[in-house]
Amino acid sequence: MAKSTSTRANGGGSTTQRKSKSAEGEAARILQDAEAEAKRIVSDARKEAARLLREAREAKTEAAAARTEAEERARGLLLDARATADGVRAEGMEIVSDLRQMGDALRGNSERLLGDIQEIHSRMLSRLAGVEAGIGGGEERSATRSQSDADELEVPDFVSRD
Repeated sequence: MAKSTSTRANGGGSTTQRKSKSAEGEAARILQDAEAEAKRIVSDARKEAARLLREAREAKTEAAAARTEAEERARGLLLDARATADGVRAEGMEIVSDLRQMGDALRGNSERLLGDIQEIHSRMLSRLAGVEAGIGGGEERSATRSQSDADELEVPDFVSRD
């Protein structure tokens, strides 16, 4: 009986060993599959990281180029704005100078005009005084004198003769 017990134990041990080897083989296969899947995931992650890094570098290069272009354009606009401002200032100064000259000319013309008007006024008053004095001395003499006074008066050029 001892023999049969030991055979049974050996026989029973064989099945367990077979199951154990089968389980180890299954575990090894699962481990290999898991390692292969992990390697695939790591490989995909590395590829994705490399792609993202490449895109980031390209975006950084494009951003630097866009910034440089924007800075150059801004400098150009500032130069144009300064040139325009300088031109406006120069034209403004020229207009101010022209207006001063025109004001001086108008002032001179108005002073001459005022002098001419005062001179004409004085002559008219003098002639009127002469006419008044002549009215007392006779009508014929005063009519001749008035006619000669009218001939001496001239209408200035700036007055229309309508």
